[in-house]
Amino acid sequence: MPVKMRKDTGKWGYRHYYHGTNYRRHIWDTRDEAIGAYQEFLDRLKREIPIIDSNITLVESVNKFLEYSVRIGKSQWRLKALYCNFKSFIIPFFSGEKRLKDISHLDIESFIDIQLKRPITKNTINHYITDLNALLNWAIKEEIMVVNPLRKVSRKRIRPERVVKKGHTQEQLKICESVLNEDELLFFRFLTYTGARLSEALTITWEDVNFKNFEILLRGTKTVGSYRKMDMCEGLFETLKALDKYKGDSPFLFHHENGSRILRKDKLFKKIYKLTGIKITAKDLRDYFASTIAMGTAEFRPDIVTVSELLGHTNLNTTKKYLFSLKERRMMAVSVLDRVEISTDISTRKGIQEGDTSAIPCGEWWRRRESNPGHCGYEPHALTV
Repeated sequence: MPVKMRKDTGKWGYRHYYHGTNYRRHIWDTRDEAIGAYQEFLDRLKREIPIIDSNITLVESVNKFLEYSVRIGKSQWRLKALYCNFKSFIIPFFSGEKRLKDISHLDIESFIDIQLKRPITKNTINHYITDLNALLNWAIKEEIMVVNPLRKVSRKRIRPERVVKKGHTQEQLKICESVLNEDELLFFRFLTYTGARLSEALTITWEDVNFKNFEILLRGTKTVGSYRKMDMCEGLFETLKALDKYKGDSPFLFHHENGSRILRKDKLFKKIYKLTGIKITAKDLRDYFASTIAMGTAEFRPDIVTVSELLGHTNLNTTKKYLFSLKERRMMAVSVLDRVEISTDISTRKGIQEGDTSAIPCGEWWRRRESNPGHCGYEPHALTV
């Protein structure tokens, strides 16, 4: 028990360290008084700051962690992902009744081994480990654990593979539009002109459209920057005007015949693939939007901060992932080399006679075997011990 007497004052008291705060008080004359005061302090601390039992099970700790995530303002998409990953994969593997602090790095390695055998991508496995790591870091903060066992786990083998998308051209988008009826076409063009996420497009209402100021409000919830206002281009303005005749009594731009909100649009993209062979999604249209506006024109080219704001990003690194198809800008960059006088003559040095070291450039000193006694026959690409 952390009840001791201070030698300098001769008073009894307690010292308790919790969540980065050192609680201490030494004002009592006897040890019994200090013990009683310490118990009262713990009861008060438990009421004000709930103390979590260090022997808590995995299921209980996940529930506490989800409550904590709600309290700090995690988005509903993040909460849903955490719930699904813990319930479907992490808890069944480690056993819900197992104490959280009993999970070792070997258990996590075994979990990764099992997941690598499943027909899923490394990126998906990395998401599982990221969620588990968030739980373990929370447990350390709550003093349930002392050390995060993931520190001993190498995550190189589940590092997501970088995939460079080819992107879709304007001609491909025209082919996709040619097989759509009018209401499907309007939805397709709305995504193209706004770069909205699918959930943002399906939840937008007529109250969010301001024809007078040529503005539209996208009420995204994925990140802080998702809630944004953007200006209409002429194509978006005409698309929204054409949607007027489908308005009816529903507050939503895109709705069922009874006025209820549409929850999914899978059939539209499946139809495009079936009739054209072009595999495209709402995410691809968002990519096309980002790359097109980032390319700009000869008169104006927006900076990446503007592009990021239009996409509703809070991190510029996220925006950079969308700018993969700026081929014209890359070609213009490397074409600068054609305007610089660089010799294209490549010499093979076949004319150099064996033993003639005078013709060897000074930069290739390692080829002067006979004139360099310290060389000992080593090649720069084949060192030996």
